[in-house]
Amino acid sequence: MSPKPKSSFRDALYRVLSHPGVLAGALVVSAAALFFYSRAAFSFIRHESASLKTDFSLRLFFYVGLLVVAFLGGLLVDRLLHGGAWARHMLGPEPERDPEQPDVTAFTRHPAHFYVTVLLLLVAGWFGYDRLNGGFHAYYGAIGKYLTLLRSPNEADRLNAIEKLSTIQRPEVSRLLVRRLTEGTEREKAIVAWAVGQADFASAELVDALSRLTDAEKEPLRHTVYLALARLLPHPTVDLVRRIDGELRRNLGEGKAPPRRLLFAAAFLRTPEYLPIFLEFLASDDPDTVVISTYALVWMAGTTPEQNRRVLTALGANLTRSERVRCMNTVGLLFKADELSEETLMALRREFEAKSSDFECRPEVFGLHPEDPRRDTINITRINIQGFTYAAHGAERYRERILRVLARVRDDAMIPWLQRMAKNEQLPEYIRDLCRQTAEAKPTRRQELNW
Repeated sequence: MSPKPKSSFRDALYRVLSHPGVLAGALVVSAAALFFYSRAAFSFIRHESASLKTDFSLRLFFYVGLLVVAFLGGLLVDRLLHGGAWARHMLGPEPERDPEQPDVTAFTRHPAHFYVTVLLLLVAGWFGYDRLNGGFHAYYGAIGKYLTLLRSPNEADRLNAIEKLSTIQRPEVSRLLVRRLTEGTEREKAIVAWAVGQADFASAELVDALSRLTDAEKEPLRHTVYLALARLLPHPTVDLVRRIDGELRRNLGEGKAPPRRLLFAAAFLRTPEYLPIFLEFLASDDPDTVVISTYALVWMAGTTPEQNRRVLTALGANLTRSERVRCMNTVGLLFKADELSEETLMALRREFEAKSSDFECRPEVFGLHPEDPRRDTINITRINIQGFTYAAHGAERYRERILRVLARVRDDAMIPWLQRMAKNEQLPEYIRDLCRQTAEAKPTRRQELNW
């Protein structure tokens, strides 16, 4: 086998990489250059960058520089401890050998220790430069990339960053979101209000900033702020209660259906001060208003016995309304089952037997996001009140919902009726089977009714 042709560049490079003084100088210069570059690049990313692509490029150059520093460090260690085995193996002249013998030097002279050294220096360098730059990598992974998006000229990027930051409940994030509430665009303010309410980010400065926005001129933003405060405040302020009540009454007086977020803001406050207005909304012609009002009345806290009687009377009156209203009405009656009168129970049994009751009830799901109704959804037929859970996961028959109410208040006087319904051939088999189960053994008042 003929020897490889000599290369003057290869020989010169080998001589340079074999000189410990040159390697040490190159290592010091490259490490210092990388330090100053990292300080400038990471500071720019922290305070000025408005593009994730720019961040990626700057960080990529840092990693390339780190690889160069680790490589030079590996060469220096290899030269000092192993006589430059790696450089000799890769660039040095081939050792003399018998041409009649096979070439096995590729397997006998490979300096694996060099690659281990470079890897260790890479890891050490990553942590060292990270420490010198105030823990940049942890910062960037946690909030830095979102702060870059927050400075973006693209509003969609900023809105996305706001949503992500609202889940990171830190003081510095709170201050950033407060600034958006005071200086941001109308959409930014609405998304901040919704996001902090949905994430339960209840810092004092955020609550104060939201409270100042209750005077917002545009109705969608104002209602989003009401909803956020209703979610965040453990106890509603008198001002907030009165503002929401005033807007609800204005909608009622104008004969308009109240906006959903305004209704849910009142519902989430759970105060009996809204009982009169919600009772009036139960008579509305708008199904959404009636359904949400039923939910609000059932979830209301601190009602007196007299107020409960008014709620039960109103719910009983809605047994003759549209199919959707009747479906939601059974959810309300279920949570008030212990207080139902015999008259209401008789009306429910008549409803159960009526041919017009053979229809399907679907879960009532509403979106609370200010722009996308498919997001931040709430299923108001799957709620937990006072330890009792009604798990309406999917569609149910109206008769099944009525039977849930009757089963919860079942007494011995109801057994004959249940037995008669179990034999009623006009009912679906599974409904008759539920009647049979309810009649045969008195069920305990479990915390969850699950057929």
